[in-house]
Amino acid sequence: MLRKWFVLIVCSGLILAACVPGAEPAITQIAPTLEGAIPPEVALEIQNRISEQLGVPVESIQIETIEKMDWPNGCLGLPEPGETCTQAITPGWLVAFSVDGQRYRFRVNETGTVIRREP
Repeated sequence: MLRKWFVLIVCSGLILAACVPGAEPAITQIAPTLEGAIPPEVALEIQNRISEQLGVPVESIQIETIEKMDWPNGCLGLPEPGETCTQAITPGWLVAFSVDGQRYRFRVNETGTVIRREP
């Protein structure tokens, strides 16, 4: 049932976005699986950024789990080579999902501004 609502919401957003010439489709309503687990504005940011990073439509992302986490630093425990990270506990989430049968795990800070894909 949740999947049907998710697809309906995503399709509605894509249809509306298609009406604007040259506009990139972006989801403006959160998937039901994210409701209550993550603040709505953060959920929207996660969905849109992961879709963009993977180059897949948002509706193909099937959220499986969301876990509240405290990451060891501002890089969410996944620093890039040569990157300097804030050395403070950073609250956020671990979001696991699948796209076309491929599983992914992303680490996210509590505002959705830092998103890192786990190796």
